[in-house]
Amino acid sequence: MKYALLIFVTIAIATGVAYAEPNARISGSGDFLASAVLWFSGTDVTAQLSGDLALCGDLTIGKTKVAFQVKGTLQGAARGDGNTMIGSGWATFIARGMADSGGAEGEAISLHGAIDLTTNDVDLSSDTGGSATGSLYIVLTLPDQTLRLRGTATGTASGAFVRPDDPQTMQLDGEGSFSFVVVTQGASSESDPSEEDWSETALSWDTEQWPQDLRNQFVRMMQEESE
Repeated sequence: MKYALLIFVTIAIATGVAYAEPNARISGSGDFLASAVLWFSGTDVTAQLSGDLALCGDLTIGKTKVAFQVKGTLQGAARGDGNTMIGSGWATFIARGMADSGGAEGEAISLHGAIDLTTNDVDLSSDTGGSATGSLYIVLTLPDQTLRLRGTATGTASGAFVRPDDPQTMQLDGEGSFSFVVVTQGASSESDPSEEDWSETALSWDTEQWPQDLRNQFVRMMQEESE
């Protein structure tokens, strides 16, 4: 599987070339626990994020639909403005688990994802909370194939300031939940008539068009996985 993933990373991700893929769709929900290390400059806030997440839902390829559950880790960055209450962020994640193939053990799957988020309700009180919407891109690896999917995610998070590991910073520990839907490129126009409502702000199928920091982290993550 790692050899196939290496080929996919080298060709599809590094060059942005698109290949024909079967119609596929993933819909589900997730929960996460994360820590954010914060730096303040006036009302501007920047953060580095890391944590754990769990996803579950349904995977449909062609006419076959199965349930799945995966767990993994995430890392990313965010920034916000305490005056305007507007913020943005991105994260990448790796999650592994099983899809219910009808057998006793199921089928091993992995999801490598990138998400680009925006929010307009940044709250920098001691008990923070907010909601966000964004674009989600996933590389789904199955025993016999690798698929690229993209779509949307919406979620909420809450947390509180804690004693930081680094006394020169502030630290926020929180939790959240989200829902998401992603589809392959061929399936997007057929199964999601509302795609045109978000496609202009979605992460491009061509990763060369992504924000540089997000793309660099995603490519690095995929390359490390293939080693």
